[in-house]
Order: sequence, then C-alpha cells, then structure tokens
Amino acid sequence: MAAALRRLNPPGASTWPGWLGRGAVVLGFALPLVAGLALSLHEAANGSAWASLFADTPWATTFTLSLGTSVLSTAAALAITMGLVTALQGTSSWTRLTASLAPLLAVPHAAFAIGLAWLIAPTGAFARALAPLLGWTTPPAWATVNDPQGLGLTLVLTLKEAPFLLWSVAALLARPELAARLAAEQRTARTLGHAPRAWWWRAGWPQLLPLLAWPLLAVLAYGLTVVDLALIVGPTTPPTAAVQAWQDLQDADPLRNARGAAGAVALAVMLAGIVGLVAVSWPVLRGVWAAMAVQGRRALTPPRVQTTRSGALARAWWGLPLLYTLVLGVLVLLGVAGPWPFPAAWPSTFTTLGWQAVVTSLGTVAFTAVLATCSTGVALALVVVWLASTPPRWDARATPVVLAPLVLPPLMLTTGLYQAALHLRLDATAAGVLWAHVLGVLPYVFIVLRPAWRDLDPRLAQTAATLGRSRWAFRWQVQRPLLAAPIAAAAAVGFAVSTGQFLATQMLGAGRWPTVTTEAVTLASGGDRRTAAAFALLQVLLPLLGFGAAWAFQRGRR
Repeated sequence: MAAALRRLNPPGASTWPGWLGRGAVVLGFALPLVAGLALSLHEAANGSAWASLFADTPWATTFTLSLGTSVLSTAAALAITMGLVTALQGTSSWTRLTASLAPLLAVPHAAFAIGLAWLIAPTGAFARALAPLLGWTTPPAWATVNDPQGLGLTLVLTLKEAPFLLWSVAALLARPELAARLAAEQRTARTLGHAPRAWWWRAGWPQLLPLLAWPLLAVLAYGLTVVDLALIVGPTTPPTAAVQAWQDLQDADPLRNARGAAGAVALAVMLAGIVGLVAVSWPVLRGVWAAMAVQGRRALTPPRVQTTRSGALARAWWGLPLLYTLVLGVLVLLGVAGPWPFPAAWPSTFTTLGWQAVVTSLGTVAFTAVLATCSTGVALALVVVWLASTPPRWDARATPVVLAPLVLPPLMLTTGLYQAALHLRLDATAAGVLWAHVLGVLPYVFIVLRPAWRDLDPRLAQTAATLGRSRWAFRWQVQRPLLAAPIAAAAAVGFAVSTGQFLATQMLGAGRWPTVTTEAVTLASGGDRRTAAAFALLQVLLPLLGFGAAWAFQRGRR
C-alpha cells in the first residue's frame, strides 16, 4: 500500500508526463503571453510616437473620456452590487437573484450594446413610447448614444458589469470556510443588537472588498480599454483613447502604428496608476472605515423598515432582467423590421433582408462555431494538463499569470500578439486567430474548472492506489465521471468567451477571418441596424446553445 501511495502522491510531480504537461502549458500560454507583452512595449518604444501622442490635443480628451467612463461604470457597478448584497444576502430573494445571473452573463457585451442603443436612442423604443404622451412628431434632441460625454457607454458598461460583480460575490460567499466565518460574525452581531445591514457596512465589506480585487481590476481594465462597445455606443468626436489607438494601429502609416501602440501602453500605465492609487489609499480608507464602524447606533433601521427596503431592492433588481429581455426583444424586432418612421410604434412593413444577409454568411457562422469549439478544446486541454500535473500549492503562483489576460489592457496585449504573429508568419491566418482566442479563453476555463478539480476528495485517489489501480486508470474511471459536469460548464463558458472576441479576431485575422461578433460590431457602427440586429441575435444564440448543451449533459449525468 505504501508503495502505491508513493506512486500516486504527488501526482505527476517527478514523472516525465508531468514535466511534459507543464511544458505544454508554458509554451502554449505563458510564453506567448510574455512575448506579446514584450513586443508590445518594443513597438511603443518610439520617441516620435510619444511626442505625437502628447502633442495631439484630442488625445488628452480621449484619455479623459476613457478614464471617466471606466471609473464611473466600475464605481456604479460596485455600488449596485454592494447595495443588493447588503439588503438581500441570506434571504430567498438572494437565491432568486443568483439564479438569474447566468442568463444575464450569457448575453455578449456587443449584442447587449446594439439592442440597448436602439432602446435609448432619440428614435428608439423609449422615445417612441413617450411620443404620444408628449406630442413629439420629431425625435427628441437628446444625446444618449455616441454622446460626447460617453454617458451611453458608461450605462452599457454598468449594466453589463454589475451582474459579473454580483456573480463574483456569490462565488466568494459559496466558499465553505468564508461562508461559515461570515455567518458566525453575523450571528454575533445580531446577539449584540446590530441589524444585518449595519454588520455588512461595518464589518462585512471591509473583509470582502479585498477579495474582490481581481474582479474589480478586470472590470476596470475592460472599461478603460474596450473597443467594440465604444464603436457602437461610445463618443465619436473624439472617440475614447482605446478606439483612437485602435484606429492608429489600423493605419498604413508606421508612425501612426507606433502612436497607437504608445496609446495602448499609456492606457496600461493609467490603469497601473489607478491600481497603485487604490492600493496606497486602501489602508487609510480602511482605518477611517473601522473608526466609523465602532461608532453610532446599533440598529440603523427597524426590522420592519429593513424588510420593506430589502423587498423594494429585490423588486428593483428584476428591472435588469426585464431590461435584458427588452433588449433581446428589440433585436428580434429590428432583425425583421422594414421602414420604421418616427414616431410610429410599429414598423410599417416586415422584411427578411437582414436574415438573408445572415444566410449568405453561413460560412462566417460556421467559422465562429468551429473557432470557438477548437479554442475551447485547446484551452480545456491545457488547463486539465496543468491541474493533473501540478500540486495544488502551485495554483497560487500560477494565478497571476493565468489571470493576466483578464486584467491587462486587451489592446496592449493584442498589439504584442500581432507583432509576434508577424514574426511567426501567423498574421491573417486561422491558426493565428485560434492562438489569440486560446489566450483569451483559458483564464475563464481555469477559473471555472480549478475549484471543482482541487476540491475532489484525495481519499478517492488513495483508495484507488491501494486497490492497485494506476494513476491513469483512476483519472479515466473515477475522476473523469466525477468532473464531467464541471468540465462541461467550463467548456460552455469558454465557448461563450471565444464567440464574443473582437479585438483578437480583427487584428490577428487582419479582417480576413470574420466572425459573428466582428460582423455585428462593424454593421452596428456602420448604421446597418437590421443586419446588425440579426448578427447580434446570432451572437446571443451561439453561447446559449453552448450553455444549453452543458445543461443537458449535466442533467443526463444526474
């Protein structure tokens, strides 16, 4: 028995398959990531480009726009998250809220932006609903889409990132050790006469906010450097810094290319500055927070008022799923709408021209599905190899590297990957696009699969070893069936992430390998709302099919 246990523990620690697996992960993920960052910095190391960047007046405005939209949307999404968790956690409404997050997260950013843009536009559904009441015969002069202040972009980012932060909090609260500790603190607070809301603001959030550092950093980095959403609903004269850098990178002039790379690096420096400022300020803020927490009344609100407020917040939350439903309904209607003059509440005719364009682009749809399937399969294989060949203590060291694509400015990383693809002659090839998608998908697959893999009872492996079964027999006959459902969930998430990739597809594919997402963004920014709505619906449908397949598989396993 001792010999069997020695063969099993630690799994793959000193065998050649283990080192081979780790090498595959390094060559397939870590090395390209590091090379991409290095090449991005090298591309931006051009004094003339930086001089042009700082001398060009619109760049100051574009950076201000990017900073404002990203910080405001992150703060608003965090405020919504904190308010809902404080009021609803531990109630039946919280259970229903967490169950509603998956469909909201499955809706891609670009598809949501296309539908919401028409809802809030001067000629959109909301304006048409108000027209009979206010006597409008022409569209109102409000700037809700492509407005100079970026308010439309801020709204879209807030409504898309709030469910993600709520999901992150729910995942933290599902950890057994953290949930048990917080529940014990809440019981102690109640015995001392403190209301649940008072406990959250005085003791809960100071503990939980540091644990949300990675999700908050990912939200901030995405909002600061997003391109596809900014092309759809963001300001245009001037655009955000990410869009301006993207346009420079697409130019044929080498100096403008270098200036675009410098702009991407400048966004990364800005992000690092924000993170550094928060890191320096947090200890001071936490001390002030702690000083305020020990003062004041015990019960901030009577129980009846507390219940009333919680119920109001629970009802208000369901406005967001309703809004998502309206967005999808608008996409369905726009996809078949013919002429639709303002202020008519309904199209005068219906047409299938938008969907005819989709039918003629079935090759694009097929390529999107194949690309998502292949990138998810490669990412899943690399994650499984890592988890199978390394001990759990290695995960903490690998996590910053694995999560780097989520928190680094995508434009900066994609610029470096494009330079690497040029050196390897992978630019404008399907292999280059696949490689970039794998780097984007792998972190999500790792996040979903790692907890289930590492939480598997180690005594199962020990029992298999004592019965004389090899490590490979254990993995195939025991571990694989037990982890089939988490693997299916990770595959569904990876498929959805790959489907929504825009920057990597457009830059490394050089426009020669269009996907459903690139077509939807291009059509939406170009004004073809009918065909854009059809492609946006396909962008929603493909991830839903992936999640539906995972759900059916899990149900079949049960």
